[in-house]
Amino acid sequence: MSRLAVLIVLLVILVLGASIGYFNAQPVQFNYLFGATEFPLIAVLIAAFSAGILLAIAAVSSRLFSMRLELGRLRKQLREAEGELRTLRNLPVGTPPETR
Repeated sequence: MSRLAVLIVLLVILVLGASIGYFNAQPVQFNYLFGATEFPLIAVLIAAFSAGILLAIAAVSSRLFSMRLELGRLRKQLREAEGELRTLRNLPVGTPPETR
């Protein structure tokens, strides 16, 4: 994608975000556990969106961490198998032992 296309997409997103903020500036009652207060609607929307992003990042990060641990274990197992294969290839080829 060219830089001009990226710039245009970012500009469109910026304009859409500004228009959403403008049309959602009216105060809304926000009730929480210990009380209630008024915030602009756009602030509540941004806070909820940000909280969702943070929760998604936390969920993905935990899965990524477990996958990295598994990758390390599998790489170690592969190194051991390659070492064993190298050892087996270096064994001298001789006549089979005599059977009685």
